[in-house]
Amino acid sequence: MQLTDTTRARIAEMLAEGATNAAIAAELGIGKDTAARHRARLGYGPASQPRRDRSPLTLEQKWEQYTRTVEGGHVEWTGRRRADTGTMVFTHHQREHTARSVAFLIRNGRPARGQVTAECDAAEWCVSPAHVEDTPSRTKLREALAIVQGTASPLTECTRGHDVATHRRYDRQGRPYCATCHAEAALARKAAA
Repeated sequence: MQLTDTTRARIAEMLAEGATNAAIAAELGIGKDTAARHRARLGYGPASQPRRDRSPLTLEQKWEQYTRTVEGGHVEWTGRRRADTGTMVFTHHQREHTARSVAFLIRNGRPARGQVTAECDAAEWCVSPAHVEDTPSRTKLREALAIVQGTASPLTECTRGHDVATHRRYDRQGRPYCATCHAEAALARKAAA
């Protein structure tokens, strides 16, 4: 089929605008192979394909889709959980995010360091930005609690020789423990099971 000068001009115009062969074919009623031949003849490379995996929502907006505010200032996660660990997660722009790490980012404006947990009475399910803390923040809060309660330890090493400045953590009641010893014990229990 012979193309008119008007059709050829429109093909060149659409190629310059970045149109795909399929879009050119659909608008002008020609075959995609004809559009491809003109693309090659005019020296245009392949058109960039629109990404269908990109959500128009921001990370925070996507997170909000899976949350529900409940009594007491808590925020309940309504999205999916990992089958193996039960961790509250969602996918945004082909990347998996944990609900609590995004909640932390929303409140603090920086990515979390270490594990993010809820420090409230609904710790199992709450993802409220006001209730989550990352490891350094949580350690500081619990260390202050230990000092107030008088449970802070003056030791510089745990019983196995780990430096407390690096490895000390505090439980919810402000009692100190060695994070490395705790992790090693958990691995030993898992291996024994």
